[in-house]
Amino acid sequence: MKISLRWLQEFVDLSDLTAEQVGELLSLHVAEVDEIETVGTAIQDVVVGEVVECGQHPDADKLSVTKVNYGAEEEVPVVCGAPNVRKGLKIAFAPVGSRLPGDFKIKKAKLRGQASWGMICSARELELSDEHDGIIELDSNASVGQSLLEHLDMSDHVFELDNKSLTHRPDLWGHYGFAREFATLRQQALKPNGVQQDWPAQQSNWTIVREDDDACPAYAALEIHLPSVPGESPAWVQQRLLALDQRPVSLLVDLSNLVMLELGQPTHAFDADRLQGNTITVRPAQSGERLTTLDEVERVLEPTDQVIADGGQAIALAGVMGGAATEVGDSTTRILLESAAFHAVGVRRTAQRLALRSEASARFEKSLDPGLAVQALHRYVELLQSIVPEAQVAQAPSLSGCFQAPERTIAFDPVAAAQLLGIAVGAKEQKRMLEDLGFVIDDSTSTWQVHVPSWRATKDVTSTVDLVEEVGRVSGYHRIEAAPLLAPIVVPAQESHRLLARRLLQRAVQTHGSGETQGYSFLADEWAERLGLAMTDFVRLGNPVQAGVTLMRHDPLPTLLEQAASNLREFPSGSLCEVAKGYHPSAEGPVESRYLGLVQWAPKETALEGPESLFGQLRTLTADLLQVAQLPQSQVTPLCAEDGDLPWAHPVHGLQWKRGDHLVATMARVHPALARELDFRKHQVACVLLDLSALAELDRPAVVFQAPSKFPGIKVDVALSLPQAVACADAEAALRKAGGKLLDSLLLFDLYQGEGLEEGHRSLAYRAVLRAPDRTLSDKEEQKFLDKATKAALELGGQVRG
Repeated sequence: MKISLRWLQEFVDLSDLTAEQVGELLSLHVAEVDEIETVGTAIQDVVVGEVVECGQHPDADKLSVTKVNYGAEEEVPVVCGAPNVRKGLKIAFAPVGSRLPGDFKIKKAKLRGQASWGMICSARELELSDEHDGIIELDSNASVGQSLLEHLDMSDHVFELDNKSLTHRPDLWGHYGFAREFATLRQQALKPNGVQQDWPAQQSNWTIVREDDDACPAYAALEIHLPSVPGESPAWVQQRLLALDQRPVSLLVDLSNLVMLELGQPTHAFDADRLQGNTITVRPAQSGERLTTLDEVERVLEPTDQVIADGGQAIALAGVMGGAATEVGDSTTRILLESAAFHAVGVRRTAQRLALRSEASARFEKSLDPGLAVQALHRYVELLQSIVPEAQVAQAPSLSGCFQAPERTIAFDPVAAAQLLGIAVGAKEQKRMLEDLGFVIDDSTSTWQVHVPSWRATKDVTSTVDLVEEVGRVSGYHRIEAAPLLAPIVVPAQESHRLLARRLLQRAVQTHGSGETQGYSFLADEWAERLGLAMTDFVRLGNPVQAGVTLMRHDPLPTLLEQAASNLREFPSGSLCEVAKGYHPSAEGPVESRYLGLVQWAPKETALEGPESLFGQLRTLTADLLQVAQLPQSQVTPLCAEDGDLPWAHPVHGLQWKRGDHLVATMARVHPALARELDFRKHQVACVLLDLSALAELDRPAVVFQAPSKFPGIKVDVALSLPQAVACADAEAALRKAGGKLLDSLLLFDLYQGEGLEEGHRSLAYRAVLRAPDRTLSDKEEQKFLDKATKAALELGGQVRG
């Protein structure tokens, strides 16, 4: 949102303040100022010049050789290609050394052999308009050498505000609302923003039909006749729009934008001669109905969209954008001016669905005051007739609906308000503040009855605390004195699941080199389908923030896979992780759980087996994270290939960790079909998912410090060839029994099926660390462990692999 200081001063006197002081007042009392821009800094070097000589270029038919006087000691030669350059013309001149918009520096040059020491500028080159058919022609009384900014009287400062500060304030989407704030802060009178028109006695011959009062509470239409095609706007209108990043189009369109920026109320001008019939209908769009909007894009509409229609077709998208078929143009001499109130949520949904956010929709989404609709008609006519005095209002406006916000009265105790704020502000001062803001107060009793003005009643001020906030911000929150807390300071209780998540995340990032990300909980329908997720098993959004993004994700893995798909193009190997909430549907409502998800990828030529393989690395990582979570003795089993809840998981290369009946962790390579779908063909990709909610609920042993052993351990790798029916947990238990008290740790680092094994068998490779607390172990004790492991393998129906 951008606000012009010069425009504000038409309604309230701020001449004794610098732009920085005005910005400080805004930030302290109204809305945060992000930046203060000085208008015209990009053309501050441009001056008024005069063409004192002009002749044909000897070697170019379309160039002229001129001499320019711009107030310097000597006149300078300039080559110009504009068709309207001529002797005696006052021009906008950029001398050598000056800079133009785009940081374009003017240098001495030769054009077709002729010296050129500067540039005679067009409006587009100075970003004053899109006009580029010729150079700017200044008034004949312009002073040579004067700054162009001074001559055009363009000096201004523009405040760029944080839109989030204005979302709840529909009255602050135009300059007049801000002027009202400054008048209150500085205790000045607020100047009126226009003259009420005396409408013709003749009743309008336009009929307005509103099929849904909620979708369109009020609609006004006014027919205006012009003596001729008005053409472009005068310079002051164009400059005012350009200062606020609005592109001038034509007088009729520019005045509509001017009224919107001043009052906050959008209007739209239809070419009345292009309308069919004399009935304007506001109705839901028909399913599949098509409308080409002003941006020349054909839109396919749905019944949730509201349109403005004439006797034959839809002519505008209500509250969003007009239609190209009835656009005012080069032949328009009769317009129908629309000014209305539309349902905020309906406008927002249409704009989001069509990806068509406009200045109009941004304002209608804020629940504008319906009373602005008629006020905007008055202001538009006043501005138009000040520029084109012959413009005539054909008939009185056609009005349909209620042009007033619902009346709202709030009980307010000024004594309680001052106590709540902690500011010494008396009842008299509070009353002055509220009345200056437009509130009407009945203070006949100690508890006031405050009537909310229509421009604050749509959604902004609805309760007593809102009035307290008004008093507080006008007084200035900086007036609140710091004071010690009256309540005892108590250390807040630590939430176990947060502490656990933080420890695990730090371990994944700091020890295992993963990069932390944070994604939205929303999931696009298309992406869920690509991942093979069951579309019926999701919590769905009733009001999605974006079309096609209607799902709440179960866990962070879908988002991490999407991020991996874009990152692996630049990084041949990497790892991403996220701690996030997941949502699952149930009869009682959505069930919320917490997860740690991790996705890691590596080049396809990386080893497929062993501890250095991607599978082995993530197996080690998962075991380490469970160790950090104080669950080192979790049961490890192969992931069930038929598990429908994990369509992303490889049917064979996967493991799961359980503690009793609780599944606490899953690790697997990405399913080959999904890898092809996501174009992972040149990479190995694997995922880890820890259920933090399940981990937090389990009883974990207290952390007890244990001094590291003074004696070295012996690492022993044991590969067991066992029948597939033997569970990993049984094999691990057998090895732990074989190791006895000397077994310090045991890690499964490889799982293999295929060539070299007996049919129906698979290989489980473990790394055991043997250690004694009081001595260094010998080879004899290592061999004794291997013998017991061999015996255990035979008892399980297999053998130790050589």
